[in-house]
Amino acid sequence: MPFIRVLAACLLLLFTAFAPPAQAEKPGKPLVIYLQPFGIPHGLFGRGGPFLCLHQHKVGTRLFWLDSTHLFAAFTVNTPCTLRNSAEPAVLRGLVFDTTTGVKIAQHDWTIDEVGGDFNVFPGPGASVVVKQGARLDFLDVLLHAKESGELDTAPRGLWSTPAHRTIPLLTADGRVYEFYAADPLRLLNRISLDASDDVRAVKEWIAGDERIAGSLCTDKSQYSCTRILVETPDAKFLDRDGAPWSYAETEKPVALAPLGFLDATHLVITREDKNFFHDAQMLIVTPTGARIQLPPIGSFYPRRLAGVSGNRFGIEMYALGSCANCIVANEFVVAEPDTRKFLFEERGTPYMSVGELSPDGKWMAILDNDMILFYPMPQ
Repeated sequence: MPFIRVLAACLLLLFTAFAPPAQAEKPGKPLVIYLQPFGIPHGLFGRGGPFLCLHQHKVGTRLFWLDSTHLFAAFTVNTPCTLRNSAEPAVLRGLVFDTTTGVKIAQHDWTIDEVGGDFNVFPGPGASVVVKQGARLDFLDVLLHAKESGELDTAPRGLWSTPAHRTIPLLTADGRVYEFYAADPLRLLNRISLDASDDVRAVKEWIAGDERIAGSLCTDKSQYSCTRILVETPDAKFLDRDGAPWSYAETEKPVALAPLGFLDATHLVITREDKNFFHDAQMLIVTPTGARIQLPPIGSFYPRRLAGVSGNRFGIEMYALGSCANCIVANEFVVAEPDTRKFLFEERGTPYMSVGELSPDGKWMAILDNDMILFYPMPQ
């Protein structure tokens, strides 16, 4: 009898916490899914500061939309900061929610034998969940059932998801070629050689979009020695519309430049910062035509990644540093549009484990933080 009462209370809590969008009382008031019934450990989200217990299991959290009505969330189930924590393998629990009802429709646990090992979970083409373990890729559907598997020749040096989730870009093990794969079935679409020119070879680090990459061209190791951002595409795309390589160039002195992510084939979000103590970083949208759109000021925050793209609306995850080196004191989630003078949405998250993403239809910003998923409605 007590179990029935507890179960009924949990169902009532979930139903009232995740009301349909029409019942939202105030603009910006979030809908909530509480994750305690699904096993999220107490204390996973640290607040930062000098006494922060950094988790020994770095599997952490994941959050991404599979489509406009299905959200994947994952978290480490190991209780952090305990004596057992260093001896037991990390377990990542993945959940899929139907966001029209708030109901969990799928669950799966992955045991990771080595912390920081060659394991990752990310969104893939066709509303799939991609699980990478070494050179093996497993594709799961929205119910987390296996739909396809593939084996690469060797484990890649890096593998990413793109904002549009149309392809899977990877950097080969020798670090010399970017390859772009499609799924269902897994197949190679195109390649970009990093030996194509002296300029391309000089770029130290690239970010990948769908069949294109972008990187900063800098003259030395100084952060403020960058003059251009190169955008490279496969040779096979040169004759396509929007397929040719292009670049964004500074016209005066070198600055700090970094690509953040592609909104689409011809719109790249970058950060730019002068070497000036009183000058904050800027975020710009740049195009092959030389157009340059400045986004709202970001103050002391630094952009980390694009967090979802929906047409010309996109999310950004940013962070703020503390007084010590590499001490993150805050995460910030914002939603922007090119033609607005301020962000459409801003919300602070806990420093190390919070994660968020804009829905594919641009209607919701989902944030996993403080043992819950919060869904913030966006202006229409």
